[in-house]
Amino acid sequence: MAGTARLPTVLNRRFLTLFRAALGQGQTAIDAYRDWRASEPLEAADEVVYRTMPLLLATVDRAGIVDADTKRMRGVVKHVWLSNATRVRDLVEANRALESAGIAALLIKGGALFARDESYMAKRMTGDYDLLVRRGQARRAIDVLRQVSFRSHGMKVELFSESDFDRDIHAVAMSRAGFGRAIDLHWRAIFWLDDESFTEELFRTAEPAKLLTYDVLIPGLAEHLAIAAMRPEPADQKEMLFRALEVVHVLENYGDKVDWDRFRSIVTRYNGSLFAAQLLDVVAREMPALVPDGLVERLWSHGPPGKSIELSIRSVPRAERSQWQHFLADFFASLRAQFKSRFRGADWPRLPGAAMAAFDASVVHFPLLRDAILKRVWQQAANATHPLQGRDVWFGRGFSIPEDEGRWTEQQFAVVEVPIDRGSQTSAAVELAVIPFLPPGTESFRFAAYAGTGRVLQMIAGRNDPMPFRIALNAGIVGEDRTKIVVALRMRDTGRPMDIGHSIDPRLLGLFVKSVSIDGVPVFTPDGAVP
Repeated sequence: MAGTARLPTVLNRRFLTLFRAALGQGQTAIDAYRDWRASEPLEAADEVVYRTMPLLLATVDRAGIVDADTKRMRGVVKHVWLSNATRVRDLVEANRALESAGIAALLIKGGALFARDESYMAKRMTGDYDLLVRRGQARRAIDVLRQVSFRSHGMKVELFSESDFDRDIHAVAMSRAGFGRAIDLHWRAIFWLDDESFTEELFRTAEPAKLLTYDVLIPGLAEHLAIAAMRPEPADQKEMLFRALEVVHVLENYGDKVDWDRFRSIVTRYNGSLFAAQLLDVVAREMPALVPDGLVERLWSHGPPGKSIELSIRSVPRAERSQWQHFLADFFASLRAQFKSRFRGADWPRLPGAAMAAFDASVVHFPLLRDAILKRVWQQAANATHPLQGRDVWFGRGFSIPEDEGRWTEQQFAVVEVPIDRGSQTSAAVELAVIPFLPPGTESFRFAAYAGTGRVLQMIAGRNDPMPFRIALNAGIVGEDRTKIVVALRMRDTGRPMDIGHSIDPRLLGLFVKSVSIDGVPVFTPDGAVP
């Protein structure tokens, strides 16, 4: 394909070998299978190998390969179809419960693939089934599933405030029989794409289908491919492999029915051309006949300069990126988002202004001028109008999911917003009760706070201070129709529990917020409720 050589190779050696072996394409697949078997004992097989085992075994059968592990592999494959079919029952019960409550649900990703072609249930094990609902119905959908005995895993959804659905959380795993049979309930189809118009487009173009004998709703072909192609970053090699195999299967069976103009329109309109280009390039390198000539090139050249740098940064796992890498990843993503049409020579004069806007959007990760950036973070939050569907405290930028007694910050900057009736006031007294992250050997935790009035307050919470530590601020009241106060926090000392052997928790912990009060009145308490 013309022009695709300019893209960096995305899959690393191990995942590319598995991809080739799973495709079953002649001698290339046989050689890749043998390379994989020579490099990894079956005893070391991980989730990636088990989920692709049926495709690997199909390559074995075509080549007539038999070794000491072939019988064990067949046992795994027999389990795959049974596992997929067994979990369908929970999916159907969830879908029926939502339908009875008047909530439309769309089956996406691997489940939609099975609904298009039932035979694929014997060719690949899905990690879970994914149901998408509209953002405005997410809270009620969770309540409906809880009423029919589904329980959440990894998140305490009963503690969610309404505003949690407007943050970077995009789905919750729920099941009746443990995590192994989880259903992911999504209110965003792609974790990074917070645009309700995309969800509406998916429902508007959805198609009826059957999963085994059950009626389900699945995305249209172009939309199905767009979700798969736009989703993974190169750092998530496992997801890249699974989505590439999904794309191959769809194109092998339905490629002649795909509206490629519509596909291209979707991924460019929603700022996904870079991700779609990288994934389709993986497919096109191995099976060029499946991808239209020049499509990867057009998607790759759609956005402004900096794409190779961005992909290089995104090949580093998020938890391992430096502050500069976080900044540049956000900067280039924000820059791309400003060019809805293909970048051309006439667009070069727009770059300086677009770069300034991208800098402002990604300033939270800029490694220098931290107190000035804290004030800018406060100003951005003060100017923003969030699509809140409740009047609760909004733990926006930098906060983790709710826990029994409060919330951890998990980034260097964090923002708390509280709706408030202005009356004749121009400011309000705010108090936050917090617990700092103080691992063994650490005596104090440094942080800064700003609430729109006065100067940035520099604070130190030490082991000898009363806990929870009290942060008292005079906060300016901002906004017109919907007034609020905003508190911006900057963590100067953070740590990951996994790095010090405390647990496998990868979050960058700073302050644990236990309560928030305005003018002496609690608005957020340990149980997450407003009195």
